[in-house]
Amino acid sequence: MTFQKSLLVAAAVVGLIAAQPAHAANGRNAMLFGGLAVGAAGAAILLNGTRPVRAAPVIEEEEVVYRPAPRYVPTCRMERRRQWLDSENYTYRRVEVCE
Repeated sequence: MTFQKSLLVAAAVVGLIAAQPAHAANGRNAMLFGGLAVGAAGAAILLNGTRPVRAAPVIEEEEVVYRPAPRYVPTCRMERRRQWLDSENYTYRRVEVCE
């Protein structure tokens, strides 16, 4: 039995117990039943407006692997080239050649 139904049953039982013909003077029972009806309606509105708190779903994320983009750099190598000192003499120097 849900809480709303048990609340309505309790209100009905209190209403049956409180309904006595000898004490019906000055609208006392009408106020009692009106208060019980308003209380039951308010409780039903409050209970329907609230929802149980549920845990957030667990989402497993994939592991992100960082791979840098390939760099296309020119390949370089060292070569020996002649360097002329004057019109007749030369020497060899190491020169870096990049393609």
